[in-house]
Amino acid sequence: ARGTVTSRYGYRSSGFHTGIDIANPVGTPIYAAADGVVLYAGDRGNYGRTVIIEHENNMITYYAHCDKLLVSEGDIVSLGDQVSTIGMTGKTTGPHVHFEVRINNEAVNPQKYVKNIGI
Repeated sequence: ARGTVTSRYGYRSSGFHTGIDIANPVGTPIYAAADGVVLYAGDRGNYGRTVIIEHENNMITYYAHCDKLLVSEGDIVSLGDQVSTIGMTGKTTGPHVHFEVRINNEAVNPQKYVKNIGI
């Protein structure tokens, strides 16, 4: 998703933030960051409605706080496919997508994997 980065990866007053938050109005499209297979699409507690995609090289991406989920578990997606829309589900203070990258199930700084979002 394109938008304004409102929270970066790392420590903040409420604890360690494992992704970046990209704000935009509810309903703004969210696209897959790379080719992969949908591992999960549903409600995930504080993450709200979430899409989790498995990619090559033990990489997994999370797209959290979604409004509408447009994929289901097992779907194959390609880079740039729309997978959901920005929402305000789960624990959030405004509409945004929480984008998280995990390598070998450990959160890593997503700034290394995104381009053109002004950070």
